[in-house]
Amino acid sequence: MAVSMFVLAIASKGSFAQDSRPITAKAKIFGPDIAGELKLRQISNGVTLVDLYLKGDPSVLTPGLHGIHFHEKAICDEGAEPRFSTAGGHFDPGPFGSSLPVQENHPYHLGDLPNIDINQKGEGRLITATSRITLYESPVSLFDEDSSAIIVHQLPDLMISGGTAAQSGGGRLACGAIEQS
Repeated sequence: MAVSMFVLAIASKGSFAQDSRPITAKAKIFGPDIAGELKLRQISNGVTLVDLYLKGDPSVLTPGLHGIHFHEKAICDEGAEPRFSTAGGHFDPGPFGSSLPVQENHPYHLGDLPNIDINQKGEGRLITATSRITLYESPVSLFDEDSSAIIVHQLPDLMISGGTAAQSGGGRLACGAIEQS
């Protein structure tokens, strides 16, 4: 509730776009027995509002926490090995960035988001704000030459430096290619 009120307070400050219209983006999220939607809204102070809704079979999208990350490419191939590996690594551009989840800059990847909490019915919603990415042209824009994707992971992201891939969310359950809207 506190996060929702914070997000609403930030949203009331206005939009970033020079013509005063907000910059928005979206993604339809899919995976085996999982569906969802991501809505993004860039606002004036460099903050992006994130609204993510997921619903799935509770035997696949299990109750509890799941890692959520922006990934490098807007390519969501469910048939890839491993599943959705075509989305690349964690979004983390920059001179010291690393897309590998077990590198020393984790949990400081620019694409890291808080975990989503899935209920017993296989549903969850994450509403948050981030200043780590932009929707407008910048060095940290999700809309570079190959755009970006949102990935739902099998496990929670423990947000620790180093560690294993499992501690950074594990396998990929669902993916959505992010598009400007």
